Amino acid sequence: MKSTFLTIALSAAAFVSANANDFDRALNLLISNNLEAKVVSQRGVSEVEALKAENVLGGPEAEFSRVWGNNEEIGNKFGVSVSQGFDWPGLYSARRKAAKTSESALEFLRASAMLDARRDARVLLIDYIHNQQLLDLQNHYAERLDSMEAYYKRAAEEGLETRLDYNKTVLERIRVHRELHQLERDRDALIIRIQAFNGGMSPNEVLSLVGKDYPAVDRSRLSAVLSQVEERDPGYAAARLQAQAAREKVKVEKLSGLPGFSIGYEHETEAGGGFNGFSVGISLPSWSRKHARKAAVIEAELAEKDAEIALIQRKADLESDLVQLDYYEHAIEESSLIVNDDAPIQLLRKALVAQQITLLNYIDEENYFLQAHRDYIDLVYEYQLALARLMYYE
Repeated sequence: MKSTFLTIALSAAAFVSANANDFDRALNLLISNNLEAKVVSQRGVSEVEALKAENVLGGPEAEFSRVWGNNEEIGNKFGVSVSQGFDWPGLYSARRKAAKTSESALEFLRASAMLDARRDARVLLIDYIHNQQLLDLQNHYAERLDSMEAYYKRAAEEGLETRLDYNKTVLERIRVHRELHQLERDRDALIIRIQAFNGGMSPNEVLSLVGKDYPAVDRSRLSAVLSQVEERDPGYAAARLQAQAAREKVKVEKLSGLPGFSIGYEHETEAGGGFNGFSVGISLPSWSRKHARKAAVIEAELAEKDAEIALIQRKADLESDLVQLDYYEHAIEESSLIVNDDAPIQLLRKALVAQQITLLNYIDEENYFLQAHRDYIDLVYEYQLALARLMYYE
């Protein structure tokens, strides 16, 4: 089961084949340069080694003693001893078993962290595409306002249009360019975040692959994601193993309360004679261990509850996104034909040229369609974010 879990989890973070689209290549490049993902892997190795270090024998103890007699007849005496302590039989195997289970849990946590990093990278790239689409829309509108301002300036100078209409175009152009500059600042901030995620390296190669269009997603692959959580989620697997390790640590604490032993070799010299022998010792149980045992029992119970909470929360998050997908798809289908049609803007221009509407009416109406287009871009963006979260295991 362990190998199956890890294969599923880590394959999502591996580089895809040469047939992958540019978005996938950008995503994989971003993940490969991410320092946090590398640190998580190294930290997991460190924690595993720390677990193994806890289950070793303590070093042997050597003692030397020198005692002076209070008269010459008694003389002096000295002794040398070497001893080794041992815990209760079975404690080492119990610790080894708990450490092995904890090691497996850490491997799953590492796999979960890799999937989290991949999801975060996907969201970051989707944020960038969303910004690029808003920038394109705003740029297009700003160019139209620039042309209109130039026309009304000439027309006002020639007496064909009023100075009042010219001033309106100037104010509208200023407002539109202010919004454009804000989107540009948002883009620059996103690039800084992407560069940080990219290990501090230039993100130019990543951004050149991303483009301005969202990646195609096979919606049918996501329909069974809820039923696959228990089989595919490494975070849930880690939580289950942590609960198992906590139960095994309860046994460790029980055995730790039993006596320990020590055995040693001793050599003493007294009054010109030498003595050789051995020593056997026993450490008496400490009543303070009962608190450690109680704490271990509570930790085991909490770990089991944490595993169930993790499963419930993951399913709830995925189910919420699945429900939202249906709403997003319906809303996108309803509005896509209208917002992507340039005919309304062309009709507004004809009406303005024919003086059927005023300049102020034209600006208000064009802003109405522009805002509708922005809302549509935001709607598609929210849809793509939901898809990114649902593609957690992909």
